[in-house]
This record gives sequence, C-alpha cells and structure tokens, in this order.
Amino acid sequence: MGSDKLPRSAWDLFVVLGCGGGGTGTASVGTLPPGESAGTSAEPGTSVEPPASEEPSGNGGTAVGVCELVTADELAEIFNVPSVTTTVLEGPPDNCIVESDTGDPLTAWSLTTAQASAVYDSATIGAIELTLIGDKAAIVQNMGLLVLKGGSLLVISISAGANLSDDEAIEASKQIATFAAGRM
Repeated sequence: MGSDKLPRSAWDLFVVLGCGGGGTGTASVGTLPPGESAGTSAEPGTSVEPPASEEPSGNGGTAVGVCELVTADELAEIFNVPSVTTTVLEGPPDNCIVESDTGDPLTAWSLTTAQASAVYDSATIGAIELTLIGDKAAIVQNMGLLVLKGGSLLVISISAGANLSDDEAIEASKQIATFAAGRM
C-alpha cells in the first residue's frame, strides 16, 4: 500500500473520489499552498463541524457526520498517539482529515451517497476484495480502502505521516473501516 499513502507534507496533495453531480465519479486532485492547513483546526480529540445552522449540501454529501464515523479515541488507539484532531472538508464528497496531537497527518476519508454503488463497482475492477466490512470492501492501489454500505461509499487513505509499514497501513485502514461501517 506504499503508493496508497498520502504525501507527508500535511496533505499538500489529497486525492479524493469526486462523486457529485449527475455524471460518473472521477478522481480529482487538490493542493494547498505551503503553510496552509486543510480546513479549520480544533483542539486535540475534537471534531470541527460546520455551524449547526448549515444544512448538508444535499448533492451526495454528509458533512455534518463524516468525522463522527470514527471517534477521536478510536483513532488515537489505532495510530498509537495520545490524541487526534479531525477536520471536516465539506464536499461532496465530504472529507474527514485526521492529524496527530503533534500535527502529523495520519489518515483521511471521504464519504458520499451520490452514485455510491456505481462508483464502487467501476473503481474496484481488479482490486483486492475484503470480507466482513460493509456490504463490499476492496483495497484499490493509489486510492486506498473503499467500503460500500447501503447507498454510501467510504474511501480511506493512510498518510505517510502515520509512519506505518504497508501491512500496518492496511490494518489501520481495516480498523477505521470497521468502526465507520458500523456507523454508516
């Protein structure tokens, strides 16, 4: 999974699965200028969410709950760190960015409800399928772990900042996916 990891430099390059609108899903790439973080930071162990008055986008996103799929305590245990900070990037797809208490990028996931099954099926052709996570799950090179559950698609990527071996990164992805699929 070495090429599945995001670059170490605080999410300078983040690949997510774009599933909005009426077309088919496409991979999109976004970059942040050096020194800028992705979204608003919070105290370790907390989530940054849009203000309560904001409604989810309705075009396949789920922004209000995307970071609630896995708790800060669960993530801290998975990555063996004292605490984590989560940041929501509202989409669609909606994204959750996870950093350690020292600011190291650990993982990110995107969640969409737009065309989830069709996107999963097209993205996982020839992928390594997994069992016991969601309705369907697969490891896709250069993308991460994809989980389809009901009408939702979760895409999990582990950052190089997590300092995990390929096998450890796959195991961390599976743990995140198991927690998240139980709450999807």
